[in-house]
This record gives sequence, structure tokens and C-alpha cells, in this order.
Amino acid sequence: MVRIALIFASATNIAAGLGLGALWLKYRGEDGMPVVVLFVALSLFIQGVFTLGHLRGLWKQWTLFVAGESAAALVGAVAILQGVIYNLQPTNGDYEFGPLMAATLMTTQATIGLIFAARSGEFGVRKNA
Repeated sequence: MVRIALIFASATNIAAGLGLGALWLKYRGEDGMPVVVLFVALSLFIQGVFTLGHLRGLWKQWTLFVAGESAAALVGAVAILQGVIYNLQPTNGDYEFGPLMAATLMTTQATIGLIFAARSGEFGVRKNA
């Protein structure tokens, strides 16, 4: 069940990354579309593709899955906190729900990935230590 949720979250991140990247390409010439939007899109896309690749066993020899998901969970949680704090007192009445949603997607997939890793024994913690 966790594997299915992780596959769904990864596919959602890939779709969100592609959609956000397409929006950046369309509106990049305007003042309201900073390059950080492209970086967020790439982060979502890469996280989704990497997780799906990990589930397929493409890079089992590299034990980066737990480290990557931990970093994504931390960055996403900080971004959610920053988004909530910003939206409490928005500049010029401009609420920013896009970055908040992207951070929520990233954190959700990372959390599901860490649960999957814990259940499959990928943390590498010795039980008799």
C-alpha cells in the first residue's frame, strides 16, 4: 500500500514539475516569473523520477534514497513554514499558494518515501546494536 502511494506521489510530482516548468517557459519574459520557479519545477521532477527509478531498482548500488528523501522532507518542511508565515502578512495582498503547494507535494512524497524505506529495511540500522 505504501509503495502504491509512493508511486502516485512520484507521478504527481513529475506532473507538477512539468506543469510548473511549462508555465515558467511561457511567462519567463515577464517580471512576475523568477528563475526560482524553474528550479522548483526541476526539483519536483527530479525527485519524482529518482524515486520511481529507485522503486524499479535502477540505482540500488547507490544508497542515496534515504538521504535524498530526508533532505527533501527538511527543505519542504522549511518551505511550508516560510509559506505559511508569508501568507499571514502578504506583501501587497499577494498570497503565494503556488510555492506552498509545491513544498507540500515535495514533503508529502519525501515522507511517504521515508516510510517506505523504513518498512523495506533501507535505513541500514543494525537491530542488535
